[in-house]
Amino acid sequence: MSEQYEKKKFGIKDIARLANVSIATVDRVLNNRKDVSDKTRAKIKEIIAANNYQPNLYARALSVKNNLSFAVIIPRTSSQTGYWQLCLEGINKGIQEFSSFGINIQVFLYDQEDVNTFIKSTEDIFMSKFNAVVIAPIFTEKTEEFIAECKSRNIQTIFINSDVKGLSSLGYIGPDLYSTGRLAANLTSYLVPNNSKLLILNVAKGLNNYKYLETKIDGYKSYLDNLDRGYEIVVKDIPFNDYDEVAPELYRVYEQEKPDLIFVTNSRVGIIGEFFFNHSSLKKPHIIGFDFLQVNVDYLANGIVDFLICQRPDKQGYLALHYLYKYFLLKEVAIDHKSMPIDILTIENYLFYEN
Repeated sequence: MSEQYEKKKFGIKDIARLANVSIATVDRVLNNRKDVSDKTRAKIKEIIAANNYQPNLYARALSVKNNLSFAVIIPRTSSQTGYWQLCLEGINKGIQEFSSFGINIQVFLYDQEDVNTFIKSTEDIFMSKFNAVVIAPIFTEKTEEFIAECKSRNIQTIFINSDVKGLSSLGYIGPDLYSTGRLAANLTSYLVPNNSKLLILNVAKGLNNYKYLETKIDGYKSYLDNLDRGYEIVVKDIPFNDYDEVAPELYRVYEQEKPDLIFVTNSRVGIIGEFFFNHSSLKKPHIIGFDFLQVNVDYLANGIVDFLICQRPDKQGYLALHYLYKYFLLKEVAIDHKSMPIDILTIENYLFYEN
């Protein structure tokens, strides 16, 4: 790059000259600090936009290198579901991208069936100095305790996948859970006639930690109640993860309820698909569930599962880090709630879908 080009490059000094203010004032606006009048701030922003000024991010990165650190605390993936692996892939993409700006990002994984592993991860986080933490809140009570300690240490927090409203300092990035429930209900209304029997199925160990499933169920029931089509809705919990444990309990529930449709509230819909694949003599109900996981897609592809509702876990992980990057490095004030798109997969379109 030539010296002549560098001289022509538009910078902070040029903004200050055109706005007839000091460089310090321009810096305050760029960093979203106080002590600048609304009129002056608007004038400086107008000049910035008119000249397409972009701050030197690499110069800023040098000033924060080894001084800006983010922690990520999410469940580790399991043999029963690859959901969190997708989330981790998005996080790793963010780590690769934002580490070039001198940001240190460290991931802490916990077992979503063992609260002690979550506690241990939070203790490890406090052993180091982090500016912010991305959290997937499964254990609500311990998450509340962790957030309280983060606030006392001036550590910013942001939730992904599920929200505990008003708790995190920077908000939530993830699906609007109530809307996902309503979407499942909308699909239900096309699949089954009036007066059908609908089974809402929660499948997971430690269901008392999955309070966010209740929000999906509320959305589902609300939508169908408003239709007034005489549906009978039953909610059942199967507190297991492994197929061999789920199958006998599911058989018992099926024989008791004989549902026309099953709405599986999480990503373990593949287990339900496997059950009906193995019990082909049973009259298969319609099945709706969540997430673009290979095991789920396999049963969608062979017609056992009717619909998959996808919530982009990879994008949640990446956007949370991008949000923090903009908040700390670009000094942008971000929104406190970012809802993910809600995608519907069918046997006709799953081949063209990517997380």
